[in-house]
Amino acid sequence: MKIFHFCFVLLFVVSSHINAQYQFSLPDHFRTQRNLPLIDMPISINVNLKDFGAIPNDGKNDTPGIVKALNFCKKMALTGATGIKLTFEKGRYDLFSNEKSKNTHIIYLSDAKNIILDGNGAEIIVHDPLKGFFSVFKSENIIVKNFFIDYDPLPFTQGKITAVDLKDKFFELKIDEGFPSLNEKMFQQASRVWGMLMDPEIPGKLKDGAPNLFATKEFEELSPGHFKVKLNAINLLKSMEIGDLYVHLARTNGISVFKSGNSKNITYLENTNYSSPAGSYNSFNMEEWNIIGGQIKLKSGRIHSANADCVHVNGSKFGPWIENCLFEGYSDDAINMKAIKVPILEQKSPTELVVKQTVTKGDVIRIFNPREGVLIGAFEVIQNKFLGNAKMHITLNKPIEQKLEVGDSKTNDLGYLDTQSNESFVIRNNTFRNARRYGILLQNSYGVIERNLFQNLSQSGITINNGVDWGEGFVAHDIIINQNIFNNCGYDDTYLKEYDAAAIRMRVTKLKDLETKGKWNGVATSDWQGLENISVTNNTFLYNKRALSIECSVNTVVRGNKFIRNLKDLSDKSEILLKNNNTNLVFDN
Repeated sequence: MKIFHFCFVLLFVVSSHINAQYQFSLPDHFRTQRNLPLIDMPISINVNLKDFGAIPNDGKNDTPGIVKALNFCKKMALTGATGIKLTFEKGRYDLFSNEKSKNTHIIYLSDAKNIILDGNGAEIIVHDPLKGFFSVFKSENIIVKNFFIDYDPLPFTQGKITAVDLKDKFFELKIDEGFPSLNEKMFQQASRVWGMLMDPEIPGKLKDGAPNLFATKEFEELSPGHFKVKLNAINLLKSMEIGDLYVHLARTNGISVFKSGNSKNITYLENTNYSSPAGSYNSFNMEEWNIIGGQIKLKSGRIHSANADCVHVNGSKFGPWIENCLFEGYSDDAINMKAIKVPILEQKSPTELVVKQTVTKGDVIRIFNPREGVLIGAFEVIQNKFLGNAKMHITLNKPIEQKLEVGDSKTNDLGYLDTQSNESFVIRNNTFRNARRYGILLQNSYGVIERNLFQNLSQSGITINNGVDWGEGFVAHDIIINQNIFNNCGYDDTYLKEYDAAAIRMRVTKLKDLETKGKWNGVATSDWQGLENISVTNNTFLYNKRALSIECSVNTVVRGNKFIRNLKDLSDKSEILLKNNNTNLVFDN
């Protein structure tokens, strides 16, 4: 009966993704209500891209024509026109960048409103693997839809391992025909260059039991397309075998396909991304933005898609609404959401601070001691004054009853804006499959995750954990996780070694080694029960090692779930639940 139930729910989730109809509904537990996703608007002016010189399939640079067309749409909006639609003809558009430009994206749209960019099925080819496609800033009511985005050259390569030498610490890689050479300059210029061992049968999925990161920029070409790759870590080389499939990527953080900032009502509708230099969607300081019917998708013949988080969201008043999307073959988290962090530079008095962040009146700031892993307190900002150089003087509604350890370092006391924590987010009816690391990393508040499929992810399907060693990302609270499927999540080397590994993992951490001279302090479990009001209901788990790990929480409810151990589980021992340091944990199945 349990297996039948699992198959039935799986069929339901997949069919709902394929036959999705956009009938949005608002959850009822949000602290701050939001609008439903913007997916259309009345059109008053139709604009054709070809009139501005961007002609598909001619092999010429279409960037200038797109820029001219967008500038025209902006001018029309300034006249009071509403609903300006810029339409692309079907076909291929080639986008080249100015290599001397410091811009992170090829197309910029700022200070705009009431514009629809309709790709009409157009294929966008970005010819700079170190640049993103489209950035929108200080804008309102923008819809970007019906585009297929890819790169040439690709920001990664793939091939097969032909030799492994433990003595001299290298392996040999034969690159697949049609994929970039490791001699391409991006493999030196990108900020993070590393590789992954891939599953021989399932494209996008990592190799079972293998490490998930092989960092190196040392390559020597032995013959055309055949490289000797230096790798100093013996333990990593030991995980390789001749014939293994391998991906090596050139990643530069922040260079996402789409980027959104300081904007409201921005919707990405039914776009397909095949690759990216880093993430696919990046945002900050947003209100009510949406990804609907989007796909981060493996192209035929490829075993990799996005180079980083598919959706990376720094603090915003509202979180994203993500529905009916596909995320596959990516190399980091599919969705990563955080609250805005506030470095505290000076404590002028018990109620006055100088901080390095934009903070507004009415913001709630939670101050955290990362050395001990405890909450110092939550305070409302009642006055603010900009001091220049990204600094602000703020006044709090009540005194801080201790002297803070201040400074711009992750070991100092840190503030996080609870009112800029991507609240009121919706993640519904999506598929996360065949990829590296997590499905979702939550470090934010007030959201719902329901009717999603998490399948063949190398680590947890959902992780709820503060990022103390990164110096960013705070504790989550008020989250509903309902009617999801977790199938074969957790099989890489890191997952199998972690004591708290689980399909859903919850934990609050503190810095472990405060005397380290390196970049990383490591983490330890905190005594503070900082995760509050998490509900895990009516989900189905086909789990590896553990279905749930719940630590450091208050008022967590686990009810009505189905648990089945995966027959392919590589772990020595398994259990349904690890629990530690919780108050009012309800586990009812």
